[in-house]
Amino acid sequence: MMNLLKQEKLIKESIMKSFKSLALTTLIIVASSSAMANPVITSGNYISKSNSAVIHTDSVSTKQAAYNQALTKLNQLDESTPKELKKALKVASFESTTTQSIGLDDDSYITVQETMNMQGQIQYTGLIHAKYHYLERNSND
Repeated sequence: MMNLLKQEKLIKESIMKSFKSLALTTLIIVASSSAMANPVITSGNYISKSNSAVIHTDSVSTKQAAYNQALTKLNQLDESTPKELKKALKVASFESTTTQSIGLDDDSYITVQETMNMQGQIQYTGLIHAKYHYLERNSND
């Protein structure tokens, strides 16, 4: 009789551990799926969206000059108001919330593209890879 009670207790403990593991796994899956999903629903019937744009600088004769131009432009974007960002990044929206909420992401970066023109001259163009986010009204309501 004592062995049967011990076995019953062990079975109950095993079932409880299984339920805890299942609940924890479910919680992790639900949390990670919403964290990875884009767009994310925010409060007030708005969706947080992310996008990117590539802005080209003028072509110059040295790689260093192209990097300098691109870095200057990236710093200007970083210091821009949301309204200025909307214009520079060519975000097509008439919603005031979108215009007021545009922000440049920290993982924006620059590169330089090397090209040769028809006269055989090598030129360098700075590329600003601007990643940004904004709010947009949720149209599913």
